[in-house]
Amino acid sequence: MAHPGNADERFTNLIDVHAHLFTDGYLARMHSEGAVDVGGFPIPDWSLADTLAVMDEHAIAASLLSISAPGLEFVRGADAVELARAINEEQAGMVSRHPARLGALAILPMDDPDAALRELERALDGLQLDGVVLFSNIGGKYLGHRDFAALFDELNRRRATVFVHPVEPPGFDQTLLGYPAPTIDFPFDSTRMALSLIGSGTLRRCPEVKIIVPHGGGTIPYLAIRMARSVQRFSGIEPPMSVADALAAFGSFYYDLTAATHPTAMDGLLRITGVDHLLFGADFPFMPASFIGPAKAAIAAHPAFDAAALGAIAHGNAARLFPRLAARM
Repeated sequence: MAHPGNADERFTNLIDVHAHLFTDGYLARMHSEGAVDVGGFPIPDWSLADTLAVMDEHAIAASLLSISAPGLEFVRGADAVELARAINEEQAGMVSRHPARLGALAILPMDDPDAALRELERALDGLQLDGVVLFSNIGGKYLGHRDFAALFDELNRRRATVFVHPVEPPGFDQTLLGYPAPTIDFPFDSTRMALSLIGSGTLRRCPEVKIIVPHGGGTIPYLAIRMARSVQRFSGIEPPMSVADALAAFGSFYYDLTAATHPTAMDGLLRITGVDHLLFGADFPFMPASFIGPAKAAIAAHPAFDAAALGAIAHGNAARLFPRLAARM
């Protein structure tokens, strides 16, 4: 049961697994390629100083920085490799200046699987970044696609933690509903990604990869049983996967609570996974800093979360997923 008191007193020392950045070079390349928004959502202003100030204001002890959508979708080939290298190097510099406050997730040039493997090695071994950011689909290919099998095998060997941010689904057209892709298409694309990893057998083959699905898993909690039945009927993987197996696979993901702090959303997550798989995320600067306080209060007020659960969500679970950052803290 939750206990009375100020939310900030019981939900503090946070590790934010969902914190974004824009390097100057990344923004310049986006603009030069005509990428002026994120699925119709305006690109917010960002600075490292603002991030650190927001962290101080809201008792966020450390943040894991990552590039958000659209990732590297607007460049290909050598240009994508060069941009990924530059972003990862700049992130490493930020971490070196604030080692106890910041971690960083490596971005990879996923349109070239061999180059992605090389950059993974450089970023994790050379630059000592804390994990990897992938995206729900790469040019219309979801993460269970055979093109990404070697990468997932290497991530599994490394027991890496992977944050998978959603992007526009194939064929997205804002004029159909009039809303930007993050409104509903991003949550649905996270759901497609999860189904792809399970139904392809990738998650079963690579059980040591820790996958973080943001925004409370998109629509996974609501659709989990429906998807599990379809995996059993239609996936065709061998040995066959039962409904119970598929549900357990959905429960094995980690879920950040960004934009999912309504009691209905948290109740749904607790039906498919445990408190030990929930994480705190703020999504700054895409979500305003003014949303952080109410989100923290909503988590702290949930009757299923006692002091131990709040500590796990605030920092304990993330510390296990990101041991390099935890050691620096």
